[in-house]
Amino acid sequence: MNEKKQLIDTIDIANFNALANTHTSSLAKVVAVNETTIDVKPVINRVVNGRSIELTTFTKVPPLFMQGGSSYTAHPIAVGDYCLLILTERCFDRWYEGEDFRAPAELRMHDYSDGIAIVGVNPRAGAITIPSVIQQTGDTNQDGNYTHQGNRTQTGDYTITGDIDHTGDHGQTGNMTRTGTRTQTGNDTITGSGAYSGNLSAASFSGPGGGSVITTVPIESTADIGADSFTVQGNAGASGTFTTADAKTVTVLNGIITSIV
Repeated sequence: MNEKKQLIDTIDIANFNALANTHTSSLAKVVAVNETTIDVKPVINRVVNGRSIELTTFTKVPPLFMQGGSSYTAHPIAVGDYCLLILTERCFDRWYEGEDFRAPAELRMHDYSDGIAIVGVNPRAGAITIPSVIQQTGDTNQDGNYTHQGNRTQTGDYTITGDIDHTGDHGQTGNMTRTGTRTQTGNDTITGSGAYSGNLSAASFSGPGGGSVITTVPIESTADIGADSFTVQGNAGASGTFTTADAKTVTVLNGIITSIV
């Protein structure tokens, strides 16, 4: 009976030691950020012979980003971020160096050397509230085309360099600085002053009630511009020139027509 118990105890110890050294995943903290890898340190200690022992720093761990084809989303990683450190079941050295479908370079299994980090898990104190819609916080840089369907509301300044092709209404709160050509089909509502450098061409022009249209350049119109189609309200009025449908040049100073040639 004692021999049988000793055998079971020996098997249990062997199984425990095997499982204790089968590494699957662990929680870790980022301690360094490299160009394409990160260094992480597991935050859950190992217990060896009753002693709590910190694990060493794992260096050059590849982080996981969402990617498909040539498109990907990469988030900044900072020292102090937490991550889920996943240990692959075999050595991935040859794969990491660009060799697919090869035998492992070493016969290690579930080893600390073969980790991939998923950054973005947090303890209770830093947990992110689960939103009802997609929430994005932080600065964004996008390379490539952007297609948007639906309404867009923006608070803050908007700076663009390049051409704009816009179909539909455009409502904006905040300053907008643009370098380039803008082609628009639809209404354009501006709250605030508009300053233009260069020729301004349209079928008709109107200033909103209580506001003003001020130009320092010629204004040209493809329509018969009269009191009904060219309206300026406010104190300052419009200054500049425009050409009527019958090729006459009209000069306006502070909203008052001063000459028709």
